[in-house]
Amino acid sequence: MRHNKIIGWGTFLEVVEQVQKMSPWLSRQIAKRASEWPFWYSGLQVKEWEGNAAHVHLPLSVRNSVDNEVCQGHLLLGAELALRLVLLRYRHEFPFRYWFKGSRLEVHHVVDQAVDFRCKIDFAEWERIRLDIARGHTAEAEFIVPAFLGDGRSALQAHLHVAFQLEKFLPA
Repeated sequence: MRHNKIIGWGTFLEVVEQVQKMSPWLSRQIAKRASEWPFWYSGLQVKEWEGNAAHVHLPLSVRNSVDNEVCQGHLLLGAELALRLVLLRYRHEFPFRYWFKGSRLEVHHVVDQAVDFRCKIDFAEWERIRLDIARGHTAEAEFIVPAFLGDGRSALQAHLHVAFQLEKFLPA
């Protein structure tokens, strides 16, 4: 008998269920973009998500590590997911599109244990971006997402360069 279950699908559904409790609209956005978001395969878990902050946990597993060290691609996915969650929350209040223009990692220690990503956007910075978007300009910003190892040491800093644009709606 053929088995059609996708490996890691259960983890993805758990993330969607966690988000569903906080915001049904955002869970639909995540489910719609499931094919574009490879985050669930890494084993990423949303631990906390409120207002302008998100906490994402990346456990050490066979799927996201080589030779007992987490791959940089999975570390970048964790930082990107944390930032996307915060931006989705803001997008719920103000219509805009965004896309990632570049990224880089500064790894401080060997990443051989679970990693916690914490992303927060200050209100003053968000207001500057929002005002540029509202004026019809394409705004750009660089966000720094810090990550910490399970024992509390700094693991890395992810620098994510993002562009923003006002979402165009058709008149009713």
